[in-house]
Amino acid sequence: MLAWEGLSHRYAGAPQAIRYADFALPRGRHLLLRGASGSGKSTLLALLAGLLRVQQGRLAVAGTELAGMSPRALDAWRGATLGVVPQRLHLSEALTVAENLALPALAAGQGADPERAAELLEALDVADLAGRRPHQLSVGQAQRVALARALMRRPRLLLADEPSANLDDDHTITLLALLLDAAEREGCTLAIASHDARVVEALGSRDDVAEVVL
Repeated sequence: MLAWEGLSHRYAGAPQAIRYADFALPRGRHLLLRGASGSGKSTLLALLAGLLRVQQGRLAVAGTELAGMSPRALDAWRGATLGVVPQRLHLSEALTVAENLALPALAAGQGADPERAAELLEALDVADLAGRRPHQLSVGQAQRVALARALMRRPRLLLADEPSANLDDDHTITLLALLLDAAEREGCTLAIASHDARVVEALGSRDDVAEVVL
């Protein structure tokens, strides 16, 4: 599902490149990227998402080699392959929950899929919130809506960068369960980047989660 060899990335002006040990993750397993702030976790997620270009080495995601792809091809691949749960949820206050869920398809030039939105909201126990706006949601409800939005186009890879930031213990455990359950239900691979000891403790002992320590 994920594989990289000889992968490195150097930011302009940086004294040295961030280098990643070779790694392969088969389909059916999930990934926990852990390490201190600044260790390269977010950079690796950005590479996996095609938001940073592969400068050196090879990187394959869901059977697609990302090196050398054109920006247009990367955009199309990203829309068809990835779902992203951002640290800041970025729900539009001007839109209802249902309208927020329609954004990924509309951004890709496709029609809205209200049946898919209703299915996801029901699966995440927030079906009754479809007509509300983000400011009317609790933190936990907003997280579920953001997860539903990430799943709208049936991604093969679900990315979450520091998802537990600013969450208390109860919300952290609930969110991790939601992410894992959603990945299982949708048949996609979950990749989480975190330096949170609570996340490491919750995921580190699972047989279906592989760890990369940076």
